[in-house]
Amino acid sequence: RHSHPDSRAAFYGAMKNRAMGAGRDLYALRRDGTEFPVEIGLNPIETAQGVFVLSAIVDITERRRAEEILRQRSEALARSNEDLEQFAYVASHDLQEPLRAVAGPLQLLQRRYQGQLDSRAEEFIKHAVDGATRMQSIIDDLLDYSRVGRLEESFDSVDCEQVLNRTLKNLSIAIQESGAEISNDALPTVRGVGTQLGLLFQNLIGNAI
Repeated sequence: RHSHPDSRAAFYGAMKNRAMGAGRDLYALRRDGTEFPVEIGLNPIETAQGVFVLSAIVDITERRRAEEILRQRSEALARSNEDLEQFAYVASHDLQEPLRAVAGPLQLLQRRYQGQLDSRAEEFIKHAVDGATRMQSIIDDLLDYSRVGRLEESFDSVDCEQVLNRTLKNLSIAIQESGAEISNDALPTVRGVGTQLGLLFQNLIGNAI
């Protein structure tokens, strides 16, 4: 308050439209003694009687409240994203070892007994190996996803037809069990992140099923 006369004199020395108290929070006083945040605009007006200054005072209580809610939600979202990234990293990392324990013997079984089993048994083994391979790819994608917040992913040329085919393989059991029929028009090649598009397709089709 003690510096206000000097600030007022400086304004009158170089008058122009501007906000009062730039860079500082301003408050007004109610009759009951409580304070509330305000925004004050100073606008010089030339009249026949001389230059007057119009002071427009706006109560910004609701704006401040909305900004605080937005700030809290942004912080909560940032924490949630960090937790999700950490969970995705730990989950994908921990799943890799037991998957290797399954995929390794399956591949060994496929190589060692190839041509010695009936076609039905070989088909079962082939499906199991293919499923383990695709599961490894999904885990790798999950590991990549956990790094989204840490690394800047580059956009590449992505064939959406191939992405969809991989997605349908991942969902083959759900499609078979539900009797769903999946059809699509020709899909384009786009600039994007293949793993993210794969997750998008898998969520959309999985939810539809």
